[in-house]
Amino acid sequence: MDLGLKGKCALVTAASRGLGRASALALGAEGAKVAVAGRSVAALEELVQELRSVGAPDAMAVEMDLARHDTLRPSVDAVAERLGGLDIFLGNTGGPASGPFLDVSREAWEAGINEILLPLVDLSRAVLPHMRAAGGGRIMYVTTVGVKMVQPNMVLSDSLRLAIVGLAKSLSIEFAHENIMVNCLCPGPFATDRMEDLIVASMERDGLSRSDAEAVWLDEVPARKFGDPRDFGAIVATLASDRGGFITGTAISLDGGKSRAY
Repeated sequence: MDLGLKGKCALVTAASRGLGRASALALGAEGAKVAVAGRSVAALEELVQELRSVGAPDAMAVEMDLARHDTLRPSVDAVAERLGGLDIFLGNTGGPASGPFLDVSREAWEAGINEILLPLVDLSRAVLPHMRAAGGGRIMYVTTVGVKMVQPNMVLSDSLRLAIVGLAKSLSIEFAHENIMVNCLCPGPFATDRMEDLIVASMERDGLSRSDAEAVWLDEVPARKFGDPRDFGAIVATLASDRGGFITGTAISLDGGKSRAY
């Protein structure tokens, strides 16, 4: 299916691996001009080459440290100038430390706010002028199934990303009349490096076997499997297209049925 994304300009943050990488590839395969951002441009070069091979010859990598807030707007403006605009923004961040509430320090809370919540605020402020100038756009934030169903030992992720859902809802109301649609994607357990880190952390912290640690994440998933990141990317591409033109202010579960919320 041709989603009509050829020539659209997209920025994907934390794109070097996992769901960010899969999303960038899905957009590139539809012909979008994709800028992938991460702390290291060198780490993104292989992805840039793959993007070019799947149909995104204008793909580029941009250095972006989400913790350095003062650099984000200049980086976004440089991407928009290089690509010729900015129509699509997928706001993805790294995951915070896992652990029960009493083991999470105040410093960890502050770091989480600075690395997960505030970067998406700053990046949204930076991308919105470009979308308004273009007459529309798509903003998507990667959150977690934990915004619908809290997860064990994930108090930082569940709390901070619930704030992102509130941000998305507010922006969706403010900007829908300008054809700027804002949504959250709420992934459950996908087969990514981040998921591997969480499984290993469960094994080390709780003394679990590999199978028992995986069961912590899969026992409440009716699909009984880890998700394929390519399926996540397909949803991103669809929401980024004109077919997502009447979808805004939503938090969409991509979790194999884990969340029991409607």
